[in-house]
Amino acid sequence: MQIRLREPGAATGFIVDMKAGKAYGDGLAPALVERAVASASDYARYFVRPVPGTATPDGEFLVRGGLTRREAAALAAGRQVRPERTALELHLDFFDLDGDGTISLTENYRGWRALGFSRVAAVLKALLAALFFGFRIDTDRIARRRYASSGIFRKDGGIDQTRLAPYLAEFDDAGGELSFAQALSALERHSDPGLVSRGQFRSLFAVCKRMNGGRGVLTKAQFAGLFDGSLLWQSASMTNNAGRRARFLQ
Repeated sequence: MQIRLREPGAATGFIVDMKAGKAYGDGLAPALVERAVASASDYARYFVRPVPGTATPDGEFLVRGGLTRREAAALAAGRQVRPERTALELHLDFFDLDGDGTISLTENYRGWRALGFSRVAAVLKALLAALFFGFRIDTDRIARRRYASSGIFRKDGGIDQTRLAPYLAEFDDAGGELSFAQALSALERHSDPGLVSRGQFRSLFAVCKRMNGGRGVLTKAQFAGLFDGSLLWQSASMTNNAGRRARFLQ
């Protein structure tokens, strides 16, 4: 497993290749590399994939996802690979099951199923995505288009904290959570959402309703998690009523 890690409080992270026992990043001290490799190996005992938003079992490092096929090939060839993927890339990576940089119709369907949607709903959402973005979605191309019209993603795919702040302030004023109607109202006040963005937020509400035990609310952490790449993974990690986790993550 190759995994992106970051120390809590650090601005950037690094890549650990557990098989090679190496870490790649700028100015990494030998002691840090040793700790990171051990922590990453321990993480691999419990997780089959590097899940953004989780941490290594010892709490030493935050997990920032894995590598795509292109990145893994570049690293193996001795080329430099970015230690961090952008927030928007991490969001899209959720649906790119094989890490090849594209989201097929099947992958799109499986992603929606992992989020708790019925077979019919997952088919419809996958087909709608194909209608807007094509049957084979290039994640790099979609990231450049910044399809989420909330304005929270910057041009480079990172999060614009200035644009995010007014939304988070509304959650703070409401005690940490908003109803779906309140969240939609906030979206209208702070952005100019189009049809696609409204649809994405309604899908987010359905995901959060499942996560919140049927309550029609959205928490501050869940709203932020939609953009930083962690919410979808956390939802897919939940077990169903039979105690089974989505095959998507296996």
